[in-house]
Amino acid sequence: MKCPACRVPMYVAEFRRVELDLCGACGGVWFDRGELALLLGDEPALAAATAPDEPTRACPLCDRPLDKVNIGPGAGVVVDRCPQGCGLWFDDAEVAALAAAVEVAG
Repeated sequence: MKCPACRVPMYVAEFRRVELDLCGACGGVWFDRGELALLLGDEPALAAATAPDEPTRACPLCDRPLDKVNIGPGAGVVVDRCPQGCGLWFDDAEVAALAAAVEVAG
């Protein structure tokens, strides 16, 4: 699978028995459908978002353009979501931002 951000091949790493696709070049993470809920224990809240300073990316599975969505408590983190439900793309800093928001809210 190729990274939606920089188009290099990603590698698979297991974290808490969930296989995640990671990009060694840009540090982004692809979560297949349901994987984030497995790690968080619940499906995160999503809401439509705009991020004009970020380019539109393509889903690494179905190649459709990814949507921008707000995610997490307070919906303060903007990530990319496949409109077909394939999964979610987090740029490098977005994973840490979501983890911090969940920790504060929890």
